[in-house]
Amino acid sequence: MIYYACSYVPLEILFASGLSFMKIERADYSEDPLVHRNLCGYCKATFEAVKDMNSDDLFIAVDSCDAMRRINDLAQSYSKAQILQLRLPWKRDDASRIFYRNQLEGLVDMLSLVRGKTITIRELKEGIKSFNDLKKHLWSLHNKGIAYTEIQKAIDLANSGQKYQPLDKKVAKNGPRLAVAGGLMKDEEFLKMVGSIGAEIVFNETCAGMRGFTGESFPTADPIDEIATRLIQRRIPCGRFIDGSDTSILRKIFQSLKVDGVLRLNQKFCDFFDDYPLPEELPSLSLEIDYPLASLGQLSTRIGAFVERIKKGISRVSVSKTAGRYFIGVDSGSTTTNLVITNDKGEILLWKIAPTGINGSATASKLLKEAQREMNFSDDDIAYCVATGYGRSIVDFANETITEITCHARGAKRFFPEAKCIIDIGGQDSKAIRLDEKGNVVDFSMNDKCAAGTGRFLEVMARVLEKDLDAMADAAEKARKNLSISSMCTVFAESEVVSLIGKGESIDDISAGLFRSISKRIAAMYKRVKGEPPVVFTGGVARNSGIVKALQEELGINFLIPDVPDIVGAYGAAIMAMEKVIR
Repeated sequence: MIYYACSYVPLEILFASGLSFMKIERADYSEDPLVHRNLCGYCKATFEAVKDMNSDDLFIAVDSCDAMRRINDLAQSYSKAQILQLRLPWKRDDASRIFYRNQLEGLVDMLSLVRGKTITIRELKEGIKSFNDLKKHLWSLHNKGIAYTEIQKAIDLANSGQKYQPLDKKVAKNGPRLAVAGGLMKDEEFLKMVGSIGAEIVFNETCAGMRGFTGESFPTADPIDEIATRLIQRRIPCGRFIDGSDTSILRKIFQSLKVDGVLRLNQKFCDFFDDYPLPEELPSLSLEIDYPLASLGQLSTRIGAFVERIKKGISRVSVSKTAGRYFIGVDSGSTTTNLVITNDKGEILLWKIAPTGINGSATASKLLKEAQREMNFSDDDIAYCVATGYGRSIVDFANETITEITCHARGAKRFFPEAKCIIDIGGQDSKAIRLDEKGNVVDFSMNDKCAAGTGRFLEVMARVLEKDLDAMADAAEKARKNLSISSMCTVFAESEVVSLIGKGESIDDISAGLFRSISKRIAAMYKRVKGEPPVVFTGGVARNSGIVKALQEELGINFLIPDVPDIVGAYGAAIMAMEKVIR
């Protein structure tokens, strides 16, 4: 079997060989001591697959990046398979095309040797025709509006030279149409998640999608040169070839498929796709992802907020005049669950906070029952309910779910109409949100998948210092030294703090150092979204005077802080519930 992993391996030549071939699709891997831990998951998974190959297999390696070059070098020593390495140029000029043409001649020679017969010019021309036929088939599926999960199946099989005719599943047309671009993505759970938040993927530009099936080639007198020309100069280049801002091919594709927004993906530990160029006129969201994919919860929140941002206004529902009089917002967070009840003027009638515990759904229901007893109303008195937060999907009495980014924006703007930016530090994540004049989200930034810079981080550090959070704030007021806590990973920071205690540093100085450490991280997010005052500070951490002081000093501004900053998200959800209803 012929195996490959890179879209710069030409299917035209593989078709011409008549040999069976397959693209490596492995997603799992172990931490092999031969492989540096800071390589992307795709490279590690590829190495695992190559290690398992047999002596009669051939792996066509491409040095598309330093990590893949390292993997290919290891494969030479630790795989039974034959390894043919293609050297990929760094530029897209004619000299680079000629260089890669010579590499492809080596591939033709190797495949001729494997099959025991020289690959002819006629076979290469037929290979180009076969590839073009397959490419045309894949594009036709996009233009028919087939469900993307079916299109991805067709792409996967096309990478092994097979044509798949999908089931005629039409895509629902009621949500924003998104494309994924940049780093590699084809995870089915990711596609389902995007669908669950009301959007639809209609195009996958990555190397796991259609990028390798772009660029025209024709059966000319020198088919190898023609194939090299397509790969180096005509197709959509991968991140290795970012040489400017020419997005004309992508723009044409996005326009033809009526794409509303783009998710720009970058694999962890990959340097090629941070600034992957996209058409500027389309809204885009940059996401760092793992391979295989993890942390769908945070991705769901970010993509959900992005979808809400590109939607034109909010859809409304009709409720009869005799229907309920109360609007409920529930913020089911990782640490606490907050519930707010308003009337039809947006005035808060009641709010409640409880630890979320291990059953967020039961906690939300318990808060609602308590509120009903205190205010003496039944389920029929509830006009509409919106749930937000990480656990929003498990609040079973909610009519709708909306991300906490949008809900915090709406709640903060209601408290402080002059607000232009929000900083929210919750139990498990932190956010900076920039608003327009109407309170719509213009841009936002969230912390990464770890707990660095969050309430959880502070709780862990308080436990190490054997103080509660208020006592930490009091201690920080008495600090005399400017200690620096450099580790933002909760685990590493805990070790660093223990080390400082062992050196005899005072709790006062360590506490102040921890607050400054978090503040620098939050300030980076604030600057990333180009935040400007007035800034509203929300979330339970906003009640801690230590972090408020440190962050105000770091940003050089004073915050607007609601009386109960914990309930801003739930209040925003209640306001959204009120705005949804037409009487």
